Amino acid sequence: WLSTQYSDLNMFESGHEFTSMINLSERHQRLGLGYIIPGSKDINNITAFRLNLQREDIDTYESRLLSLEASRTRSFRRGRLATAYTKIQYEESTMAPRDFTSFTVLPGVRFSQKRYDDIIRPKQGFRYIIELRGTSKYIGSEMNLLQILAEGNILYPLPWQMSLFTRVKTALSIQDEPLRELPASLRFFAGGDRSVRGYEYQSLGPKDKRGDVTGGKNLFVGSIEIERPVYDNLGIAIFYDAGNAFNSFSDITLFQGTGLGIRYYSPLGTLRLDLARQIDIDDPEFRIHFTVGLEL
Repeated sequence: WLSTQYSDLNMFESGHEFTSMINLSERHQRLGLGYIIPGSKDINNITAFRLNLQREDIDTYESRLLSLEASRTRSFRRGRLATAYTKIQYEESTMAPRDFTSFTVLPGVRFSQKRYDDIIRPKQGFRYIIELRGTSKYIGSEMNLLQILAEGNILYPLPWQMSLFTRVKTALSIQDEPLRELPASLRFFAGGDRSVRGYEYQSLGPKDKRGDVTGGKNLFVGSIEIERPVYDNLGIAIFYDAGNAFNSFSDITLFQGTGLGIRYYSPLGTLRLDLARQIDIDDPEFRIHFTVGLEL
């Protein structure tokens, strides 16, 4: 599905910034407004306030979300950032055959680091993010929940101008309510351009008795990709993806996909066109994936 995104930034004389973003696509629409206060000694030390309106309508669910977030980010040099935030969100979800609403006060902390030899066309580097978030009925939410999320990637040069790119993303939920009480935005799904290629966006996860994907409490997605430039601005890649969302570690089924891709290196980042095929499926399908910009 096609996506159109517009963003704007205005800087005041004090250094404060007002940002806005509009994301329009067939299945995902988002309007975001933000106010950023940079630190006086380090611009990576920021205080931010964000308002988001979001609607997502895909085969697995429909979600309408309003959120207000306040965050404080501090830099620790060498690309390391630590963020503490509190998000207040109201969500209306439709996940057949049930409609429900939720109000959540969601505090969390996030630690990340990113180091690459080049921003536009890196040849070596890594990135990781570790996040802990949760909520409780004692702070005004309608559920008790703790989630741990982690993701990372490594880019490593190989002989003959090739490069190895690996990525992994995991998530774990601890809750005392049934899964059906979780809003769609706090469940996990797999499949799509930046998940398991060869499958439709958010199409993988536990299913109900009707065969509808309902999302899971936990997530694991991994990928291995080898890329080689063939001209100055053109390259080819071969990849293998695997992953799924699930509720129990004793019952994990990893969906797999593999394929070939073309890379075009532009000043705005890499344009990726992939043809992926499902693996170990009775009637496997081919799917085209197209992404623009940095994946790092």
